[in-house]
Amino acid sequence: MKHFESRSFERLHSEVAPHALDLTISARRAERFRQVLARRTVQITVVVDDCFDPHNATAVLRTCEAFGLDEIHVVTPRNRFAVNRKISQGAHLYTTVATHESIEGAYATLRESGFRIVVASLAADSVTDPHDLSADLESSPLALVFGNEESGVSEEGLEQADGYFLVPMSGFTQSLNLSVTVGITLFSIRHIALSADLPGDMPVSTQRSRYDSWITRQSRRRQRE
Repeated sequence: MKHFESRSFERLHSEVAPHALDLTISARRAERFRQVLARRTVQITVVVDDCFDPHNATAVLRTCEAFGLDEIHVVTPRNRFAVNRKISQGAHLYTTVATHESIEGAYATLRESGFRIVVASLAADSVTDPHDLSADLESSPLALVFGNEESGVSEEGLEQADGYFLVPMSGFTQSLNLSVTVGITLFSIRHIALSADLPGDMPVSTQRSRYDSWITRQSRRRQRE
């Protein structure tokens, strides 16, 4: 990933045990893997509903990775999702993307995992400021649903949601680029944890699984060089 080593982290305790492949990559890279995982959250996920511009969808993926999300969901009833590697800058290598053929299928999967589903909507009667959504995390994980660039979230997605939110604006413009909206929303919810550099909530077993996947891929790449 471009700029991979640009930020200096305060060292957090890592639950990822020594790995058989640790010595096949640099100690700095192995430590960075552990420190990123120590900050990851699985309590927030993003759903992109039928985004027809793969550039925008990939930008959302990159934004989610930057804010410490482990997984995003992409609904593709009409528009196939493909990562744009130039825009991703490697973020797709460290984020899990779950694809769904319908919004109903995505919602069913999320609810099985206990997520409360809230949709970004300009038209809903009752909306919440993204800043206030952080309080909802005390009772359940959140799935934040964003629609496509033209028509927003589908009617089915709106009807089956548990709640709605809106990024407040005061100008003539009442809409923002998709990835910008996602970024503002995630920072509104996660700014305390991000600013204080707090540990994440990813289960130890998941951290270890992700680490194994990342270091295996990195080791193989080094061997090819």
